[in-house]
Amino acid sequence: MSTKERLVTATGGMAAVTLASRISGLVRDKVVAFLMGAGTVADAFYTGFRIPNMFRQLLAEGALQAAFIPTLAELRAAGEETRARAFVRAMTSLLLVMLPVIVALGIFAAPWLVHLFAAKFASDPPKFDLTVSLTRLMFPYLGLISLAALAQGVLNASDRFLLPAATPIGLNLCIVAGTVTAVTVTGGRPEWMAIGVLAGGFTQFGMQWVGCGRVGLSMVPGRGAFTNPDVRRVLVKMAPTVTTLGIYPLTLMLANRFAASVGDGAVTCVYNASRANELVYGVVIVQLTTAVLPMLAAERQTSELAARDTLAFALRLLSVVAIPSTVFSAVLATPMIGALFGGGRYTLTDVRTAAAALLVYSLGMPFLGVTKLLASASFAWNDTRSPVIASAVNLGVFFVLGLLLTSPFGVRGVAGASVGGQVANALILLWLDGPQTR
Repeated sequence: MSTKERLVTATGGMAAVTLASRISGLVRDKVVAFLMGAGTVADAFYTGFRIPNMFRQLLAEGALQAAFIPTLAELRAAGEETRARAFVRAMTSLLLVMLPVIVALGIFAAPWLVHLFAAKFASDPPKFDLTVSLTRLMFPYLGLISLAALAQGVLNASDRFLLPAATPIGLNLCIVAGTVTAVTVTGGRPEWMAIGVLAGGFTQFGMQWVGCGRVGLSMVPGRGAFTNPDVRRVLVKMAPTVTTLGIYPLTLMLANRFAASVGDGAVTCVYNASRANELVYGVVIVQLTTAVLPMLAAERQTSELAARDTLAFALRLLSVVAIPSTVFSAVLATPMIGALFGGGRYTLTDVRTAAAALLVYSLGMPFLGVTKLLASASFAWNDTRSPVIASAVNLGVFFVLGLLLTSPFGVRGVAGASVGGQVANALILLWLDGPQTR
């Protein structure tokens, strides 16, 4: 099977599984919206959940995977299975040493992190205290999902994509169970929502841990956490990668901060609009970039020309999906939000507010996809300079537009700032990396 056929097969298979995952995610958000509405509790939960998730996207599923997957793929392509097994065990040991420290620091720093994500909450002490409490309860999720991200990297580098794509279903079902328990059993205690998040983290890691053993790369602690040469290669690669792939989660943090300044419920409405917009992004675009990274890294070992041809094919495949999806989301923003989140305590005003943000968010879909794909390709090419430049421009544009647009346009201004940053990022990458796609 050719690389292009493998890419289409892997992307299609993951898209089907991820569609089920995204549907479960929408069910999760629908349950939270129906039972909690767009108010204090939902704002506190989504802010508290976003804090460990930002570090997850920045470190675990961002920098770690971007550096780890190509390294492991190269070892397996070269037939160095013994070295690959030692590498995976050493990386497992490294995470088991570092993650408890990071989690402990996050729990201690929760009040400062909440200030960073939602400074406006400080003017409402009960809301601020609730957000801090939920953040502390959910922060251990970062440790669990970081181990799950390493397991996903092992499976992806072994051409196993379906199981990692399915694991968020477990997280979503656990959050649904926690939310229903909070409302129907404990009289509305949101701590049970946080417990659902932790249970979901255990589920995501456990499912993939078993899969790693089946491909012959068991995630058990081994020697070389700080001395294994391949681990050191990953750590060196991660430094510039944090700067590049960290931009998107940082924009989510700033978006949360800008939304918190709009008023009560705005954080939830912006979150829901972003979730609806990311439905196609998560179902197809993320899966395409996940599949293409190890393939490009391995293919480049034999033919750089063939690898560039594969990247150009991936860009064409991306456009076939992203452009129609943009039109669909823009035209049907209000019906989509109404169907996905409306009802119960989520009022018509909440639906209209979230739909206004979705209309703007949808315009950035093609640019977000191009950014994700070209950044992944750059790391497969061991080029960290271009994505760093583009990401710096992205963050600067987003921050300036957020300051200018949030006050006069509310949630539409928050979404517009995000889109402006995505457009700038994509254009810079196309300009710098254009020759790679020809």
